[in-house]
Amino acid sequence: MSYTAKTRYRKVGIVVRPGSDGAVAAARRLATWLGKRGLEVLAHESWARGDRLPRLDRRRMLREADLVVVLGGDGSLLGTARLSGPSAAAVVGINHGNFGFLAGSDSGSLYRTMERVLSGQCSSDPRSMLSVRIRRGGRIVLRSQALNDAVITRGTPSRLLELEADVDGDYLCTWQGDGLIVATPTGSTAYSLSSGGPIVQPSVAALVLTPISPHTLTSRPLVVPDRSLIEIKVAGEGSALLTMDGQQSVDLDNGDMVELSRSRNRAVILGLGEESFFSLLRRKMNWGMRGR
Repeated sequence: MSYTAKTRYRKVGIVVRPGSDGAVAAARRLATWLGKRGLEVLAHESWARGDRLPRLDRRRMLREADLVVVLGGDGSLLGTARLSGPSAAAVVGINHGNFGFLAGSDSGSLYRTMERVLSGQCSSDPRSMLSVRIRRGGRIVLRSQALNDAVITRGTPSRLLELEADVDGDYLCTWQGDGLIVATPTGSTAYSLSSGGPIVQPSVAALVLTPISPHTLTSRPLVVPDRSLIEIKVAGEGSALLTMDGQQSVDLDNGDMVELSRSRNRAVILGLGEESFFSLLRRKMNWGMRGR
C-alpha cells in the first residue's frame, strides 16, 4: 500500500496534549488561523468545549480529516496515530511535550510548519504498526493495534512472569522475568531501547522482541521479519498485563495467547525533511557520542 502527502487540504483536525492549557490556547489560535485560509477545522472533543467547531473523537477525526495536527508530545501523537485505519489522515506533530522524538517540529515554529505542510513542502512517512489480538479459550476477546509496541508485564509484582513464545508456529523459547516487549521499528527507540533492544531504522520491515529483566544470561533481544506471526502464551502462575503504546491496558489470564503481527494499517506521519533519522538520534539521544 502506498501513501503520498496531499498538497491540498480541506479538513484539518486538531488534537492537543491532555491537561496542557498552553496547547489548548495554541489550538484555538491555530483554528482561527486555519479558518481564515478557508479550511474547515475539526476539534478533538477534549478541548473544544464552548468553541463553535465540530467535535470528534480521534478515531472519527482520522477518518474524516485530510490532516490531523497534534499539539503535544510523543505520547499525544502516539495516542492519535495508533488509531489509523485503512484510509486515515496524515498526522503532523508539533512538540508541546518534554522530548519530541516523533513530534519533532517545535512549538515555536507552529505557523512556519503549517505553511510548509499546507503548501506540500513535507515528506510522507508511513510507519508500520502491530496488530494485537488476545485469544482466550480458543476465542478472540480483543483486537487492537499499536504504533510503538505491545508490552506484557507482571500483574503480580512478587512473581516471575513466565511466557512461552512461538514464531510462525515454531517454538522459540520460554522466558521468565518481568515481561516482554514486541516493538515496531518506530518503537525500537522507546521502551525496547531502554531495556537493551537495538535501534531499527523506521523503514526496515522488522519486529523486535526484547525481554524485560530475563532471569537468565542467555536471553537477548531478537529481530524477526515483520511478516511473522508471534504468539505469546501466559504460562505458570500469577497474572499479567498487556499494554499497547502505553495507552491501552488489558489484564491477561493464565493460558491467554497474545497474537502479534504486522497490521494492515499504517500511520502516516508528516515530516519537513529538515533532519534525518540519524541526525535526530544524535541530537535527541546523544547516539554515538562520547562524554567529555
